Amino acid sequence: MNQPRPVALLVTHGVLGEELVRTVASILGPQSDVATVSNSGFSADGLTNAIEEKVREFPADAPLVLFTDLAAGSCGIASRRLGVEGRIVRKITGVNLPMLLEFFHYRDTLSLDDLLPRLEAKGRAGIVIL
Repeated sequence: MNQPRPVALLVTHGVLGEELVRTVASILGPQSDVATVSNSGFSADGLTNAIEEKVREFPADAPLVLFTDLAAGSCGIASRRLGVEGRIVRKITGVNLPMLLEFFHYRDTLSLDDLLPRLEAKGRAGIVIL
């Protein structure tokens, strides 16, 4: 993999992002280069600004995978409004635990172009009617 390791930002309602990251850590061990932003207490513009501030905390050359919980919710809308010139950013909505485990397990060995379809597939495969 020629590009730097991708970083992850979870933008979710309430504490969902924090809990997903905590759960990943309990399964795979602590992870670096990951952050969360909650929509709690933010206006639409405030949430977009909070996301932009958090993005600036990551190394500028690291590709960013921005995970949101709902495409049509405030988190998904604010993430789509995000402007980050000169940075590789990929946005995925519908974040779930199988998708995140796949991301953290393979982000050091797969290119971003190879990783993203796996994340989508793993996220979908994690939804099963029993």
